Amino acid sequence: MALVITFPAGNFQLSSPSSESNPAENLYLTRRINPLEPKKIVGLPLGGACIGITIGTSIELIFSSLSSSSYYPGVPEFLNSFGNENVAVLIERLIYAAYGIISSFAGLLYRNETRPLILNTALHFGIILICGIAAGSYLKWWGSSFDMLGVIITIVLIYLLIWLFNWLVGRAEVKKMNQKLR
Repeated sequence: MALVITFPAGNFQLSSPSSESNPAENLYLTRRINPLEPKKIVGLPLGGACIGITIGTSIELIFSSLSSSSYYPGVPEFLNSFGNENVAVLIERLIYAAYGIISSFAGLLYRNETRPLILNTALHFGIILICGIAAGSYLKWWGSSFDMLGVIITIVLIYLLIWLFNWLVGRAEVKKMNQKLR
């Protein structure tokens, strides 16, 4: 007999290795990862694109309000490098969407539980940071090494906030499960 506990990331199964042994002595926990459903495969890039555009435009708004009273949809050096500002903003939004999509697919790294969590986190962070640096270089987010350092620090802070939020949610789920088991 097996007890199956379902989570959004997959099912956990508590079972005995053989029916002949004493289940209380030989219990073990295995994780069965559900394959991605077609709806999730479509939803992952769509959701990632929306999140990427939302975060990108929010950061634009924050930096615009800190630097002046006018809204700038991007760095003037990048916007002026195109003959049409609308084309520049469209390209910028497409880059934000691509960043969000890559970030969403990078999240699938956490589904692999054969690697230690710290390695999955480091791989995920590396992907996010490299994509952030690539996007920032193309969009001319920095004119100097000091500006680049500021963008990297911003990426690290956003990453840490999201990681902390996910950790707190996971911790609350574990507490609820422990209370139900008592």
